[in-house]
Amino acid sequence: MTTELSQPAVRSLRWAAILFVGGWGVHVLDHLRRGMSASPHAIMIGGMIQGLFVVAAVVLALAQNQWAPRTAIVVGFGSAILFTYAHLLPSFWPAYQDSFVSGPRINVTWFSWLSAVAEIGTGIVFAVAGLRASRTVEEVAR
Repeated sequence: MTTELSQPAVRSLRWAAILFVGGWGVHVLDHLRRGMSASPHAIMIGGMIQGLFVVAAVVLALAQNQWAPRTAIVVGFGSAILFTYAHLLPSFWPAYQDSFVSGPRINVTWFSWLSAVAEIGTGIVFAVAGLRASRTVEEVAR
């Protein structure tokens, strides 16, 4: 992406990546605050796998790699969808959800809600920045 370095959309992708790490980090802190046993094992394992994807996507965005926009779209929207399902919807499959709406809501406070919304919101911002950057990269390639 050397020719695209000056593009505002690519720079905004880098800032969105930093915001996304912040939202993700706050959410991780809430899980640590609530205790590792407050969430089902599937949620904890899924969160660790998702964390690897977040780190990879953010590193690509900060390095301005050619795959960064596409990765931001997938990881950003994917995170927003999965965290909405896991925390904001009523329990459909309790072993795969840590619902703040229906039980058991172990140690869920206002900070839990804030952290979940922060992760979802910054994931969407990251994905939208990825969409903008991918359009910019395509335009420059033409």
